[in-house]
Amino acid sequence: MKISSRVDYALSCVLRVADRPDKGNPVTVGDIAKKEKIESDYVERLCVTMKRNGILKSIRGKSGGYILARPAERISAKDVIVAIERNVLEPVCFRKKGRRKKCVHLVGCKIRFLWDNLKKDMELTLSKYTVDQLLSLRKREKNWQIK
Repeated sequence: MKISSRVDYALSCVLRVADRPDKGNPVTVGDIAKKEKIESDYVERLCVTMKRNGILKSIRGKSGGYILARPAERISAKDVIVAIERNVLEPVCFRKKGRRKKCVHLVGCKIRFLWDNLKKDMELTLSKYTVDQLLSLRKREKNWQIK
């Protein structure tokens, strides 16, 4: 499985939003971009995608920004990953392959169980880790508290 930098950045953005002493205060795109050292427009695109998929909520106005759409303990790593890369956990059998809609070996495939089991295992593992758990791990990193 290849996790894109887009997924990695999105997860980091969600962790920055979750890391607020006052959970009601929104986090600005500029603040996330500065702390994560990524471009503001890229952060904005990620946040908009996550908003559309129920991970974040936006607050408008001068003091606006983003907050979590639900408590951090109810957002899993899987939720964030699927919000950003919708089909990333889909078995290769069902992914579009060039001009084909699906794998030519789909009917009668003898190894499809491998891909199905891999998908189930990845979903189970990614569902186990919540944003609050990942944030507590991330906070132990020496560079996390950079202002």
